[in-house]
Amino acid sequence: MSGAELAVLSVVTGVMGAQAQVRAAQAQANQLRAEAKQTELQGRVQALNAKREGVSALKNLERVLAANTARQAASNMDPFASGTTPDLIANLNMREGVTQLKGAKSNADFAVAMSKYQAGMQRTAASNAVSLARQQAFITVGSSIFQAGQIYPELGFTGNQTSIT
Repeated sequence: MSGAELAVLSVVTGVMGAQAQVRAAQAQANQLRAEAKQTELQGRVQALNAKREGVSALKNLERVLAANTARQAASNMDPFASGTTPDLIANLNMREGVTQLKGAKSNADFAVAMSKYQAGMQRTAASNAVSLARQQAFITVGSSIFQAGQIYPELGFTGNQTSIT
């Protein structure tokens, strides 16, 4: 192979290497975007599970209140009289149930917020991967052009180097 052919081959392989870098980064970016979607879905599932816990807490509260009302009625007490011991017990039970419900709602909100935050980080990483790959590709092409000038300086790619004649 002559010097000119080697110089051209150097530039072509540099361009092909740069293209491969960009494509690899795009594939990585696609993977990160898919992971971001998966993260958001997981957050929604966690939120749904937390809401189910809240519903379970309310169902449990309903059972406790019904059982207390039945016991009080069976013992000849007015279960709905205001200010009595059964009423105070019912209020305490409701307070506990509402606390559990609010905790479950907070957990659901937190799960969604965290999944969105993590997904955002993954999307940013995807964008950065492509940007950095483009910069690296530019450097690779520049290096291959420089190497071509080193291989075959008569093409004019000598930089500051002077050729000895």
